[in-house]
Parts: sequence; structure tokens; C-alpha cells
Amino acid sequence: MEIGCGARVRDFAGRRYFYFWHYERDDGRSRRREDYVGRVDSDRARSELLRRMAAYHRRAEQEFARRRARIEGLIAAHTST
Repeated sequence: MEIGCGARVRDFAGRRYFYFWHYERDDGRSRRREDYVGRVDSDRARSELLRRMAAYHRRAEQEFARRRARIEGLIAAHTST
């Protein structure tokens, strides 16, 4: 399992563009994806990029909490016998 996300700036024809990169699960494998967000000089694109990063971290935290609770439940069941 790979967790992470960030921003990448790509240059095309003298213009700079934001891309949001992140890891996704695809058929049981972690796969790095890049999604176009907008031009670097756009306030809307910058806000969207930050929103996507926050949402990614929120989902990752929820997934970790779910997994941790499951493992802790297995530990409690194992040690109480």
C-alpha cells in the first residue's frame, strides 16, 4: 500500500500547469495517477489543488483509522481468550 499525493508543475508551449498526483488502488496494486488541475497562474487552480490534497489526506486518515480499529479488535479478541 502506498499513500501520498502532491503537486507537479508541467511546462507545455511556454505555459505552466498544475497536476495533482496521488496513489490509487487498481486491481490490488498501487498506481500513481496525475490529474490536470489548471494553469499555475490561476487562483482557482491553486485552490482546487489544495482542496484535492486535503481531501486525499482526509480519506487516507479515515482508511488508517478503519484498519487500525480492525487490527486492535483482532488483538483484543486474541488476548482475551
